[in-house]
Amino acid sequence: MVPIRGKKGIVSSGISALDEALHSGGFKEGTIILVVGDPSSRKDLFGYRFLLDGLELGNKVAFYDVEASSDEILDLMHEFIDPDLLDDLEFINACPEYSKFFINAVPARIIEHMRGLDESKVNRVLINPLTFFIEKFGLKDTGDFIIMVREIAMKKDIVVEFLMADILNEREMQSVIDKFDGIIELDTKRIIEGIYHTIQVRKFSIQQKNVQLTYNIDGEKIIITSTGKII
Repeated sequence: MVPIRGKKGIVSSGISALDEALHSGGFKEGTIILVVGDPSSRKDLFGYRFLLDGLELGNKVAFYDVEASSDEILDLMHEFIDPDLLDDLEFINACPEYSKFFINAVPARIIEHMRGLDESKVNRVLINPLTFFIEKFGLKDTGDFIIMVREIAMKKDIVVEFLMADILNEREMQSVIDKFDGIIELDTKRIIEGIYHTIQVRKFSIQQKNVQLTYNIDGEKIIITSTGKII
């Protein structure tokens, strides 16, 4: 059985204050989560903390990179994580060669590999970036891919976290959000005093209220600076 921190059947986000803002105390096993934000929001750190929590528990974690856009996450891992822990990181370079044939094979390659994951050892998966699928395959086919990933997550009781750049209009974004069990929206606000970051937590469960948090970045750490307000 995969070791977990906190409640049974709950996987930590890797950020304790964020877990506290979630009604269930983290991510429920068998769900898919979307983390979306602009580059300055440092969504890569959210993916990094998610995987790091699993590694620190002695779990194996799977990380699918589809656009060579994960260098920041990998750099953080090699700089701050004990090299022995990285033995439990299964990094899958799904980044395609630049031909239509290989690009079209990426979703099937990921699905096939995920179906072979040993759920007794792996309970969290990171896929980065979802933006790649939207740009290459469009919203409909990307939606079909997300649904297939969700079916695997439910069957294996694993949590899959996607990272995505905030590139869609409101209507398009809603069509993506509808496919996910939980949404973490990151935003960067610039004011006279400087820059601050916000997190909006949406969906997750019927009991979950939409909550907004604020956070700062300190190196590889995410520091929640407010406990959250209902929005």
